[in-house]
Amino acid sequence: MGSISIAHHAAPRFTVCWFTGDDDLASVTGPCWSDPGSGDGQDSIHLYGFRWEDNAPSQTVFERLMSQAVTVIDQWIKDRM
Repeated sequence: MGSISIAHHAAPRFTVCWFTGDDDLASVTGPCWSDPGSGDGQDSIHLYGFRWEDNAPSQTVFERLMSQAVTVIDQWIKDRM
């Protein structure tokens, strides 16, 4: 599985790995947060391997952070097309 990481440098600080598409999803161990994209499995974004430098946030804050991370990743992908 080829993955890339993204870091959040404001509190709560964390690093997370990500990949797109559903082909490698079965090989992920541990918690994984997924955005389905268009729903066809080709443009989904999966975040996994969370490494928190600060205390992990509440579920509400976590969901917001993951949604923001997906937005940044999606823009990064679009900028390279």
